[in-house]
Amino acid sequence: VMRPIVMEAVVAPYFQPIVSLQTTQVIGFEVLGRMLKDGREESLGPFFQNPDVSDDTRLELDRLLRERAIRSIPQLDADQRLFINLKPSWIYSEYKASGKLTTLEMLRRHEVDPQRVVIEVTEEAFSGDLCELVDIVKLYKEAGCAIAVDDVGSGFSSFERIALIQPDILKIDLNLLKKSAHHAGFQALLRSFSILSSQMGASLLAEGVETREDLYNAMQMGARYLQGYLFSKAKPEFPSKNTYSAMLREALSRFSSEKFGKFQQLMALEEQFDHLFSRDLTLEDPERADWLIENVIKMVDDNCIRMYICQEDGVQVSSNYSRAAGQPWRRERNYRGSNWAWRPYFVSNIVIMKKRGKGILSSEYTDLDSPCLIQTYSFPLGNGFYFFMDLMV
Repeated sequence: VMRPIVMEAVVAPYFQPIVSLQTTQVIGFEVLGRMLKDGREESLGPFFQNPDVSDDTRLELDRLLRERAIRSIPQLDADQRLFINLKPSWIYSEYKASGKLTTLEMLRRHEVDPQRVVIEVTEEAFSGDLCELVDIVKLYKEAGCAIAVDDVGSGFSSFERIALIQPDILKIDLNLLKKSAHHAGFQALLRSFSILSSQMGASLLAEGVETREDLYNAMQMGARYLQGYLFSKAKPEFPSKNTYSAMLREALSRFSSEKFGKFQQLMALEEQFDHLFSRDLTLEDPERADWLIENVIKMVDDNCIRMYICQEDGVQVSSNYSRAAGQPWRRERNYRGSNWAWRPYFVSNIVIMKKRGKGILSSEYTDLDSPCLIQTYSFPLGNGFYFFMDLMV
């Protein structure tokens, strides 16, 4: 039913800009298909998702759009790239059947350097051999194309697929995350993508950036590239590479000022605690760990929710002293003997404290026992013992 309608209309590639926070310039464009009929512009999404349309018909139209998009590459600046979406099942079945990759054939035919193209491996269920798919995707890499994985964190883009493909770009759709934007775990989820990309050596691309708040969240999670209606919807023409530079420079200036202010506050807080604990606070006998905490309790502010003492090997020698906001302190003896060496940065922070001979304030993270965003202040007590104090941010 859809095929005649599409074939009677004019189909054309449209281009949505992708901007870089690093350069504040447009560094590329995602290719999106549009149908032009009777003066109207419509997305081809329903066509590609219609179960009544055969895979061969969808693939035929997709190739037409790809070829037209590739022809437009000479209109781009030399350092700009096209982001071309390819379904894993298409990549897999095409190569298995013919031993060829149509997109690379198109690039050769039009004498386009593959380095001008990013292959976006799109989100979909994939039933083929994943290792074979990875080997096929490597052929694009070897030809010079960059590889992006789309919709990271959604249903089908499993972390196994990401780990095997080792993409250059991880693409996160903020629209998929906005349902949890006011949930306590939202910021932790954003931070997790930043950690994932840094561990893999990949750049983060945040799409679905529609508001200034989205832009801020994208910067918070360490996105290098941005895409969304805040900049532009997909259009048939290419904007100047500096179209959004002023907006991005202003946003980056506000963001960095806020970060500087926050880190200055953290430094002041760390100095305050160092002064508090500078009165020769030491521990020689682990049996006196609870006594020491009970003396410190009288001096801490209301934002302190937990205190405990560990050995440098991670073993807790004190009880936990904890409280909810506005509630009295609870002594939890069952935490004695717990080992915290498995926590991220535990060992590195111990080493830093031993070298500096004074306390250290951690970065923000989500508490294990509550939805609170907290920081931990740690202080060396001598004799291999360390004081830990959890603070609500």
